[in-house]
Amino acid sequence: MTTSRLALLTAVVVALVGLSSWWGGSPAAEPSGSGNESIPGIGSSDTLSSTWYCAVGTAGVDLPSVHEVLLANPTDSEIQVRLTAYAAEGALPSQMVSAAASDVTAIDVNTIFAATDLSVMAESSSGTLAVEHRLEASTAADSVPCATSSSDTWFFPSQSTVTGASAKLVLFNPFSADAGVDITAAVSDGLRAPPQLAGIVVPAGSSRVIDLAEAAERRDQFAVSVKLRTGRVVAETSQTFAIVADDATGTPAQRGLRLQLGVPEAQSDWTFATGFTGPGVTEKVVVYNPNRASARVVVQVTPFGAAALPPEPFELDVPPNRYAVIDMSAETRIPTEGFHSIVVESSPDVPVVVARTIQLSGAPAAPADPAVGVRPNQTLGSTIGTATPILAARWLLPGILTGADQQPMVFVHNPGSGIVTVTVTALMGAEPQIEVVRDLEVGAGDSRWISLATPELLAVDDVAFRVEASAPVAVERTETFAAENDLSVGLAVPYLG
Repeated sequence: MTTSRLALLTAVVVALVGLSSWWGGSPAAEPSGSGNESIPGIGSSDTLSSTWYCAVGTAGVDLPSVHEVLLANPTDSEIQVRLTAYAAEGALPSQMVSAAASDVTAIDVNTIFAATDLSVMAESSSGTLAVEHRLEASTAADSVPCATSSSDTWFFPSQSTVTGASAKLVLFNPFSADAGVDITAAVSDGLRAPPQLAGIVVPAGSSRVIDLAEAAERRDQFAVSVKLRTGRVVAETSQTFAIVADDATGTPAQRGLRLQLGVPEAQSDWTFATGFTGPGVTEKVVVYNPNRASARVVVQVTPFGAAALPPEPFELDVPPNRYAVIDMSAETRIPTEGFHSIVVESSPDVPVVVARTIQLSGAPAAPADPAVGVRPNQTLGSTIGTATPILAARWLLPGILTGADQQPMVFVHNPGSGIVTVTVTALMGAEPQIEVVRDLEVGAGDSRWISLATPELLAVDDVAFRVEASAPVAVERTETFAAENDLSVGLAVPYLG
């Protein structure tokens, strides 16, 4: 962690006593009224309040880890945010912090609560606040948006418990009623429902960690369903990889951290704005069918710049309560250079849940044409992404590492039939905002990539970016962690108001 970030955290901790004097805490918030929001989103300026839930509190490795909550405030006024942390034993006293105007404020959870392994709830009177959380250990890191609603169902299409890997499920219940939870796992040869994972009780105002090896031990791939008998929870998984290379079997070294917020409901249309294969990359798309009927699924992969003549789509028949996997790295129809978008469609009466995993095991090759783009130069790292069923004209990237040696990017996919123009702006607080690009054209059905590693941002640690388009688009970002040799590829946060 850099000196500038340590200074900021120190200032925040010093200010907590004064801030908490006028807002002394309250009972845990009740579930959001709408519930089952497909992905986390930001309200409009008319939205009176927002609550965000960050479930996973540790990187899950046998090393000390840093847990930061990133408060992105795109407005011109400072926002007061109440943070409440929860452990297995219950809630800790709330702390008040300030989210700086037109900026991102990083809060070290372990420091301000003087404890570790904590789930966090962030409450504010502004509906435009966005919250992400970041976990960092010495050899792995990841960052994902937190949840904006609870749910009575959560789905995780791709988990792994092979030797050298672990998968932990965190059930976060900051509400006033106990929750009863059933956990099932779809494996390659059937459905597993271990008795010890049936009727799990998550007490009100607490957080509970479940080892998913109890549901599927030493499995390279399985899907998980979390269903509530009573109450509601927020569910998120933490997967770690520390697999040693085995020349005899051809197994490459695998290392990294995957955080994934559960998907609360299946959908019939999903979009990934980016993806990549090539040397040192294993990219897979997992389609999970949680229904009682078979799902007919079409997966269209379109290389950037090739919207007029994309490859033939993949067609899948996914049985009930099963999953199907496409190894993009092994498909000759997918170019090994540049980036591609992925659109997954199923019939509306049999919706599905989709995840994309990326595992790095070597450096990227230099492209024949630099204009097609090249993935970050990490030689290890692991990430999992959730697609979006939502298209929006405005998106926010809550907190991106932009310092020296980082290689952040943003990706925009235009599903429409006309050209879309895109502007990307770095929110710099009191400093003038920096336009990374203005009115960049994205062709019909095509996608563009944009580097966020601009010279003006090399001395800044965390930056929030706003993406504005002339028509609804899908947006993802790649964030790198140079010190940990890891990366994160995942969704931005849409404005839903």
